[in-house]
Amino acid sequence: MNKVRSLSLLLALCVAAEVPAQVQESLRSRDLQVLTGTPLEKQYEEMLQNYLQDQAAQLAAKGHDRMRAAQSPADFGRWQEETRRRFLELIGGLPTEKTPLNVRLTGEVRRDGYTIRKVIFESRPEFYVTANLYVPAIGTAPFPAVLAPCGHSLEGKAADTYQRLFIGLVKHGYVVLAYDALSQGERMQFWDFVFQHRGLVDKSNEHGLLGIRQMLLGQNLARELIWDGLRSLDYLTSLPEVDAARIGVTGNSGGGALTTYIALLDRRVKAASIVTFLSSIPKKIEARDMDSEADPEQDIQGLLGAGIDHAELVAMIAPRPVLIGAALRDFFPIEGTRQTYGELQKVYARLGASERLKMVAFDHEHKYSQPLREATTAWFDRWLKGQENEVHEPIIEVEQESTLWCTPTGQVVSSFGGKRLLDIHQAEAKRLAAELAKRRLQASFRRELAGKVRERLGLSSAPVEVRARALGEARSGDVIIEKLVLETEPGIVVPVRVLRPRGVAARRPTVVYLRDRDAAADDPYVLETLARRGWGVMVADVRGFGETTPHRQVADSRMYCFHPRDGKDADFAYAASSLGRPLLGMRVWDALHVMEYAQSRADVDPKRVVLVGRGWAGLTALFAAVLDGRVARIAVEGVPISYAELFSSEMYAQPASLVLPGALRDFDLEDVYGALAPRPLLVLNPEDAQTKKMFRAQAERALEPVRRNYEADAAAGHLQVAVAPSEREIEAGLTGWIGAAKTVQ
Repeated sequence: MNKVRSLSLLLALCVAAEVPAQVQESLRSRDLQVLTGTPLEKQYEEMLQNYLQDQAAQLAAKGHDRMRAAQSPADFGRWQEETRRRFLELIGGLPTEKTPLNVRLTGEVRRDGYTIRKVIFESRPEFYVTANLYVPAIGTAPFPAVLAPCGHSLEGKAADTYQRLFIGLVKHGYVVLAYDALSQGERMQFWDFVFQHRGLVDKSNEHGLLGIRQMLLGQNLARELIWDGLRSLDYLTSLPEVDAARIGVTGNSGGGALTTYIALLDRRVKAASIVTFLSSIPKKIEARDMDSEADPEQDIQGLLGAGIDHAELVAMIAPRPVLIGAALRDFFPIEGTRQTYGELQKVYARLGASERLKMVAFDHEHKYSQPLREATTAWFDRWLKGQENEVHEPIIEVEQESTLWCTPTGQVVSSFGGKRLLDIHQAEAKRLAAELAKRRLQASFRRELAGKVRERLGLSSAPVEVRARALGEARSGDVIIEKLVLETEPGIVVPVRVLRPRGVAARRPTVVYLRDRDAAADDPYVLETLARRGWGVMVADVRGFGETTPHRQVADSRMYCFHPRDGKDADFAYAASSLGRPLLGMRVWDALHVMEYAQSRADVDPKRVVLVGRGWAGLTALFAAVLDGRVARIAVEGVPISYAELFSSEMYAQPASLVLPGALRDFDLEDVYGALAPRPLLVLNPEDAQTKKMFRAQAERALEPVRRNYEADAAAGHLQVAVAPSEREIEAGLTGWIGAAKTVQ
């Protein structure tokens, strides 16, 4: 606590003495422009978007090559098994035990030619799944059956389009089990018990909120959604009315994703109709602007890096029959659908099963339209009944949503209670925390931490090579501003400005300053002040920040670039994660190049380099400092302190681009901060899960594990924790702390 008070006093003194109330700035924001207004601006304005598309295309091509190399049926079978195993690893595996379903029939609706049973079962203990079972009243059992995972819809299984599919199928002689996927229909996971409505409104979708932080556990939301589907299949195949040897599965959009996953994992599925989902990951990355909502279950971390694109997903189903249903004006790009279909045609031909693959496409937007529903029914007729039928959907009267409710209130959480997915995730987070606490006691933990960090960040162990390109100079009074770019990998440049006092050639202490997001909060006066006091100052924009902030944004105008879950930066994070290289890791890679460049300059004292990162660039600086021991001092501002804390409450606002998949299996952020000991560290305005600045006592408590690390290294005085409410105080605190280092050798 004393450390907080002492630095608070320093902040107050700095505000009073170092930042006069009225100062005429000589250095302006435009003086720091490196790319803007030059021919390079156009070249790099969509740098990160283009880079991710190119990387995705290369990985997809490699994956296709591996699949094509499996020419013989035996080789292809081995490829399927290995790829299926890798898919399961990427989603975090499946639950190991199939517990009793404890099926409850809560009602029945009788209609002309069919009956709708209202069913609730437990896919896990006290984790309730609501479903409608459509059973033909005409014909002789056992009937062929269709499992229908629903795509994204607030009404879930009661959505108008979906009801038309189910009723059309049951009237055609199929038993249909339609269940609510997580966060749809009667299975909302966030609920306002006071006003009795769903807890998330507008564009805040539950899948994004649940699935983004789940990645920290080394899992993907697809794991939970698939398990519900497999347990639904267990129930469906157990029914006496169902012929378990004739099972189909179909869904569109998110339901199309689940159709794909369930079919590739469970051979009980004899035919599939995948509607308005299949495209290709590179094409989805290219067109992601059109669909800004986070769908973690469709953005599986490392999927493309493992050589699995949409073609490979379906190839794991082969040679079983698959119908691909597409919409020409979908935000799942039709170009990608056609490419995937072309790859799959070769696969099915090699297996002697060309007739078992078909694609249909209709001229409309994203929906399970009547033509697609008719095509699905005809497909199932062919492969589950052995009939070639021309299907025409009958006149259908759909039910009111409440008529199909399985629960009294229309929500599991307010009727049955039970577990929510957050409860399951919290239990897993606690389990991992307990394991981590044990490993921290081992002497090897701290020694091996940097390697674990590098692995989770997806960074190469290759040495960092500096490729700098000078772009000119400018002057502001007696301060020279060098402008250059660093190429950190093909297609990626980091704009850098080097501020130095004119006429001073000696080696000097240097600040490397990583700008936050669009750099709007960065005051040029602070940077100029440091330069006038004899510091070298390097101001850098890691990819996607500052002057490389993308011009192109998502189609929904409400979603600004840095919206934590649905903005363009978040889209970049999802794309990068699918490559197996988290966006946070890419930005750390950029920062390591800036540090290497600083060390290479003749006017930099290599033993007195200070690394500063603010806001979303703060964790970039933190991880870079852990991986580069030459950094003498580190200051971060506006940063989270713990990944585990994201599981402590329902809501969180930390952005997707700061989430590091699988991190909690190896370390938490407190370990990363602690690994910097005994080097001086300033943590200014640490944030909670909601991105709220912590108050002083809260900040001190949160960083107590880090302080213990510093005390163990006899360096307790080297850790300073502070809170600074205003921007003026933040800037004063940073300049004061940095300036105090000038006398330290």
